[in-house]
Amino acid sequence: MAFLEKFTLTPRYIPKPSRRRSGLPINRVRFLVAHDTGNPGSTARGNVSFYIDTCNTVPKAKTASAHIFVDDKEIIECVPALTGKPEKAWHVLYKVPKDNELYGVNANDAAIGVEYCFGGKIDADKAYEKYVWVLARLIHEFKLDPAKDVIGHFFLDPQRKTDPATGLLRSRRTYDKLLKDVVEEYFECLGDKPVVPNELSNETGTLQTAVRLNVRSKPNTKSTIVQTLAAGATVDYKGIVKNGEKVNNNPVWYMDANGNFLWSGGLVLEETIGTPKPVTKTTSPAETRSAAEINVLRPDDKCIDFIKMKEGLRLDAYKDVAGVWTIGYGTIRYSDNRVVKAHDTITLDQAETLLKGQVLRKSLEVNAVLNPVVVRQNQYNALVSFAYNVGIGALKKSTLLRLIKVDQEDPKIKDAFMMWNKAHVDGMLVEVEGLKIRRQEEAEMYFS
Repeated sequence: MAFLEKFTLTPRYIPKPSRRRSGLPINRVRFLVAHDTGNPGSTARGNVSFYIDTCNTVPKAKTASAHIFVDDKEIIECVPALTGKPEKAWHVLYKVPKDNELYGVNANDAAIGVEYCFGGKIDADKAYEKYVWVLARLIHEFKLDPAKDVIGHFFLDPQRKTDPATGLLRSRRTYDKLLKDVVEEYFECLGDKPVVPNELSNETGTLQTAVRLNVRSKPNTKSTIVQTLAAGATVDYKGIVKNGEKVNNNPVWYMDANGNFLWSGGLVLEETIGTPKPVTKTTSPAETRSAAEINVLRPDDKCIDFIKMKEGLRLDAYKDVAGVWTIGYGTIRYSDNRVVKAHDTITLDQAETLLKGQVLRKSLEVNAVLNPVVVRQNQYNALVSFAYNVGIGALKKSTLLRLIKVDQEDPKIKDAFMMWNKAHVDGMLVEVEGLKIRRQEEAEMYFS
């Protein structure tokens, strides 16, 4: 059966023989390894050019290559895989054992390596769409199992690598979602996947965007972005789809007057799914919820994903902007209260465990300092992220908390978030761009 050729692959081969391309054939492709470049903002063309320019000068100990690089504009093949007879590339260390355990062979000898470009000016949606498609195209070409034969680099080399999880997080996606999307793309491009029609109701009304929100041609995140609306934009809708793509486990999408779709999680809604919320200021939740409901909130997936994206992931210790030794997702102390030190390393699983433990502790502390004030889930998420980043002590003494305890909807709360956009760098308190952006996004989350 023919596979749908959505995109064009451009061959731009590394010279051979060279340190980055031996020309040795892959006798049989057994699986695919999903990578990211680890270099935010670097493009497919830029990475391939670097490989070509250094193909004979790169130190032997640092020799590396991959078959395909993908960004929002191009899919470039620099070691033959689809555009020529497959050759070996050097994208996984030979000494790691996991590839042999899973597939009975070394990845460099039997796997195609695909690099995801992310960050900077790269359009994450378009790059991800191409990345998913080319993985599905490779599965079809080499008669692989779409559910079993794609594996992340971090899974093969957990002591050193985090790709493609890190790059996907920067694009607000997860590794698990990638694996599911590749399976869906594979069957969709073969025409084998049964099409479940979206159930569209004929309800109408007016909504307001709570955050900057993409308008898409279909009720899923793989469809074309028609436009992007700013937070606070008014939207007239003429239908509701309740079985669209689940985003944060929410499948409800609204169809606008032009027949395009907006995910309901980015709109001002009532708690009842599918019911529009009037675009007016409401009374404080503390006035309408009982005392028995106090301190029952917990961070949801949206909160966890936001913290992951903002903190980034490093499996080796590094100094943050304030000069504090840090590891994983912004961890500065281990669960036994030991501080992170230079040369410390952890695995991805350990980083996830540390994150979950820290978020749980911060969430309990946030509940304690808020008591007896009750806030909405998104407000709570924003405060947990804030406390995770600056500490519960900072929240306790902040103007932010003082304002929230008086009126949870006070517009001055946004400015109070922005007071915490500085860090001590070389002994001086200076504004940090990353903190400024984080505080802005936490404020937007709080009022969403």
